[in-house]
Amino acid sequence: MAIIYCTQKFETVVGKSRIVKSDKSSPLGNWNANVFMVNRKNCVILMNDVSYYSVILIDFKKIDLMNFHEVFAERFFKQLENDEISFPSKFTDKITKELHPIFLTTNNNRKVLGAIQDATIDMKRYITEDYSDNIDYIDYIDVDELNSNINEKILSVLGKKKRGYGYPNDAMQELLNKFCK
Repeated sequence: MAIIYCTQKFETVVGKSRIVKSDKSSPLGNWNANVFMVNRKNCVILMNDVSYYSVILIDFKKIDLMNFHEVFAERFFKQLENDEISFPSKFTDKITKELHPIFLTTNNNRKVLGAIQDATIDMKRYITEDYSDNIDYIDYIDVDELNSNINEKILSVLGKKKRGYGYPNDAMQELLNKFCK
């Protein structure tokens, strides 16, 4: 089960009835989710709290909550493939089961929330610089490229040593390697 901590903004999209209390944890790490607007459309960023790996859902609608598990898993696997992060294919079903969401209220993890805020600012800048000449530019966004740009950004919170640095892609590869042993 994927524990997804919701920001207050995302909690309003999910609805209070879907928020539960749980003290479980996932071997793939927990996720933090935030919603932001681009061209009057909801977009969701989910960030893993161990690897800081991000998954972006563009033009997210309330109806997508009905099959959130499939939407999240599909986007996650597509992004892993795009970022050339590999794992043995026999673990696909096991990973898919681990991505089944449990929504919780925010855990106030300031490092992850700050990284989400930075990623959101970077995404908005990227989108407006590259796509703003189209009226409905949200339909033309290359989500894979956008997400890869965020996941290839070096972060200081991922360093093994104090004041070290790391990449979310590398951290997610390590996490999946541990999970698939």
